Amino acid sequence: MTQISHYAGQRVPALSHALLGAIDTRAIERVGPTETEQERRDRLRRGDAAPGLVISLGPKPQPSGAVVAEAKRILPDLERAMEAMPHDRLGVEVDRFLDMLNAAVANPQDEQALQMRKMAVAMACEGIPAIVWTPDTLRLAVRRFKFFPAAAEFVEFMEDQLTPLRARLAGVRMVSRCTPREEPIRAPKTPEAREAVRKKAAEATARLQAQTAEDERIRKFGSWMPEGAEGLAGRALAGALKRELPGLSGDLLNVTRQRVEFLEHAASLAAAWASIPSKSPED
Repeated sequence: MTQISHYAGQRVPALSHALLGAIDTRAIERVGPTETEQERRDRLRRGDAAPGLVISLGPKPQPSGAVVAEAKRILPDLERAMEAMPHDRLGVEVDRFLDMLNAAVANPQDEQALQMRKMAVAMACEGIPAIVWTPDTLRLAVRRFKFFPAAAEFVEFMEDQLTPLRARLAGVRMVSRCTPREEPIRAPKTPEAREAVRKKAAEATARLQAQTAEDERIRKFGSWMPEGAEGLAGRALAGALKRELPGLSGDLLNVTRQRVEFLEHAASLAAAWASIPSKSPED
């Protein structure tokens, strides 16, 4: 489960596989002006568009009506989740995060320094959405910071966690504005059409069963040899097998007949090929 489906505040609906697929297939590349990492973070916080010319790569199939409807339905909840955390609750979350970090880093702060850091971080984190203040984010912070972070370092870390969530929100917003593809209208099948489909399915099943049974017979009897025929091949083996046919029955008889026919046919082809005179190098 991802942070976009649960967090410390209001519950946000998870995205279906179909909606995630509609978002992921929209590969976009930009050319033209570039931006630094800090400029990108500032732009994302403002909600501005990326600079440069957009070039779409790969296929962009229109989403279905159900996917567009889902995007429109959950978009308001996702947008609310990306709103800034209320000031009173922000202080509580900053206290929780920094108390845990102070216990985990190699240079823990004394009480007075820790309170000053909390004030600075709370001021720097104004505007950061509630959705990112999760136990998962706190666990990542404990693993990331070996030393107590400066306010700017902490904000940078939180912005990194927000980047995929903002990208997903942008994808949902894009899908919600799409025109659904037209679904083909299928006429209801008549009883005759259903019966024809059932008959074709039954015939295909019967062919598969017959082929499976034939393969099993060949596997079981295809290498049978009469006594004294070991080492024979070609017409000699065909003759030995043919002499045994009167005493055989059932599947062994049928498979042995097939082997005799195959061996005789192969021997005839080999003889015909050998009778063709070879051309000399002078010809």
